[in-house]
Amino acid sequence: MQRLERTNFGSPERLHTSGGLRVSVTNYAGDSALPWHEHDDAYLCLVAAGSYTQHSGGRDTDCRHGLLLVHPHGHRHANRFAGDGARCLSMFLSAELAADAGVRRLLGEHRVLQLPGAERLLRRLEHELAANDDAAALALHAAVLELVAQACRQDHAPDRPGWLKRVLERLHDDPLATPSLQELAALAGVHPAHLARRFQQTQGVSVGEYQRGLRIGIARKALAEGACSIAAVAAEAGFTDQSHFARVFKRMTGQTPRDFRQGLQIAS
Repeated sequence: MQRLERTNFGSPERLHTSGGLRVSVTNYAGDSALPWHEHDDAYLCLVAAGSYTQHSGGRDTDCRHGLLLVHPHGHRHANRFAGDGARCLSMFLSAELAADAGVRRLLGEHRVLQLPGAERLLRRLEHELAANDDAAALALHAAVLELVAQACRQDHAPDRPGWLKRVLERLHDDPLATPSLQELAALAGVHPAHLARRFQQTQGVSVGEYQRGLRIGIARKALAEGACSIAAVAAEAGFTDQSHFARVFKRMTGQTPRDFRQGLQIAS
């Protein structure tokens, strides 16, 4: 079994280190695998695109776009990536931040969290990683702090409904499906109005907006691959109207689909 320090397997596409904080974005090829390993330092992993299966503690975890994984010191795990591969954003925190009582509790155990507004946080982190102005480092630190605060609150939320995991799994299993609120409520075993209200409270967005975020995740991956037209990407992500797709994409990412693709091409 391999031991890693403040690094991950693979060569990062983007890397920032300052003030004890290390943030990197790494792409992993489809149908590949990482061997059993552990890290000397605890870290956070936000799945930016694609999916993979994590083997750990005798169980498998399906890791998809927008999921945050907390890896404590010495957490032993192995990964197997799906056919489309994955893109992961890893964060090793500074000693000062890791010493905070709430963060110390968060980093003390392996956790898998679906954060409210995960797409927005991911967008902000990636934007600041790509920025090169004088304020980029400060802005990136602020974005990491917001993510950590969200994770601490989500992890210790006393009233997270037990049915929420089933509903989230249903949405993630097929982002292109259009289950009605009544169908999701039947799966959860609650009234549709109750599901809508509690989903908004726990996830920070409505069910519909959450599903749009998953579809925009599909679109981001397709745009990054660069092979399809924007109209084809819109259709692949479940949007029948390209102009509607462009509006939703800009609202959720801050960029038009064309600008997003061009930005990736320039960065590469």
